[in-house]
Amino acid sequence: MDDQPQAGFWRNASLSLSVYGIPAPLFLLYMCWFRFPSMTTMYVVSAIIGGFRLLTAFGWTIQVLLTRVAYLARGNQTSGRPWWYRRFTEKD
Repeated sequence: MDDQPQAGFWRNASLSLSVYGIPAPLFLLYMCWFRFPSMTTMYVVSAIIGGFRLLTAFGWTIQVLLTRVAYLARGNQTSGRPWWYRRFTEKD
């Protein structure tokens, strides 16, 4: 047997932790239940986690959603070069 790890094995170090497809940080929402112990809070938190699980099943993970929100917040991209690029790189 070869004891050498596969090429690029270190890339798995950046994968987010998930339990049954649910991102692990979402389970911190259950900490709200300990602060406000009622079954309504438990149902709301479970519904939020279930909703994110459903979105993950369709490919819309939290990371994808945050990337999409950031893309929409940036607005339209403008084409062209900035003034300093033209001034210092293109000789007239």
